[in-house]
Amino acid sequence: MRLKKKLRTLLILGITGFSFILGGCVSSGSSTTPDAPQVTEQDVIRNYANIVYASYSDALTRAKKMHTALEKFVAAPSASTMESAKNAWKAARIPYGQTEVYRFYAGPIDDDNGPEGQLNAWPMDESYVDYVSGKMDSGIVNDPSVSITKEMLKSLNEEGGEENVATGYHAIEFLLWGQDLNGDGPGARPYTDYVSGEMATAKHAERRGQYLLTVSEILVEDLEYLTQAWEPAKSNNYRSQFLKQNPKESLRQILTGMGSLSKGELAGERMAVALESRDQEDEHSCFSDNTHVDIIQNAKGIHNVFMGHYQRSDGPVVSGPGIKDLLNAKLRSQVTQEMDDTMSQVYGIEAPFDRAIIDPPQVQQVKTAIEALRTQADSILVVAQALGIQNVQVELPE
Repeated sequence: MRLKKKLRTLLILGITGFSFILGGCVSSGSSTTPDAPQVTEQDVIRNYANIVYASYSDALTRAKKMHTALEKFVAAPSASTMESAKNAWKAARIPYGQTEVYRFYAGPIDDDNGPEGQLNAWPMDESYVDYVSGKMDSGIVNDPSVSITKEMLKSLNEEGGEENVATGYHAIEFLLWGQDLNGDGPGARPYTDYVSGEMATAKHAERRGQYLLTVSEILVEDLEYLTQAWEPAKSNNYRSQFLKQNPKESLRQILTGMGSLSKGELAGERMAVALESRDQEDEHSCFSDNTHVDIIQNAKGIHNVFMGHYQRSDGPVVSGPGIKDLLNAKLRSQVTQEMDDTMSQVYGIEAPFDRAIIDPPQVQQVKTAIEALRTQADSILVVAQALGIQNVQVELPE
């Protein structure tokens, strides 16, 4: 799914070469790196599951806080309550962005019954949900014959086409910001769109508020489902099966999530497509101009899994053996440098992303970041080879 201030890291690690040294690779059970403690594949898999659970828990907590902010906004629309709702949406995107590395291997997020399409589908045809410039009566909001219930909105999501997005983060984003018709800033939906009576600037304010809260409720429920799927205390959920299956299969899934997000999804669908089209409609969070944050958090999720380290939203760190700890010293150093370089490059993209894809020299910076993501994805294939794992994918299926 296709998916202002310059930020730079304090330390930029350069890459001096792209040769892979596979000598001394690990056996199927533990690390043989002489300068590291013995780490088993199961140790890495268990820590991965802990990180998944922690990050989905954080995404859920932030989504609930967002829902509270949306309730306050809808109950008393004002410039202040709208701004608080927008800030809560941005905060909710940070932990969720780091969870996208858990996709692409038919886990709970995107198996046949997974909620990914309800959570983060994009790009969206805005007119499917609400009015847009030149179509003031368009969308579900402006069609009183459509009941606004969770069941109805779920059924309408992607009905008739992938861009008919009715639910998820980006539906909420559009309902808060509106169309982005500004060259140097985000959308500017007025808070009065949610006010009935003389101050209203658009029809169906009450339906719009009902829609906003209903979609937020769906999002919270979907994140509850994912959190429960990875909860340590449960004995019959996805996590328990993940830990019991052949470690090679679990590692294959982990590496596929890392590689597919890095190359096929983030470097490809989310960045290269927008760079080629120069169209802000192809960027991930086009209404809020939050795409640069999405990119950073997606890349950070990959880095988290490789390093075995995740910092929770409230500060504590979940840390343990990562993929790096299964590698010999030379390969571990090589890939770590590439992962660090990728983070430096994505931080180097100036906001907003819709300007970066058209304004030199930022165009070159975006290209450099894309190449860094592709390079680390290719290295993930080398890691898989070193660990004796086959069928790891880094490209998205056609």
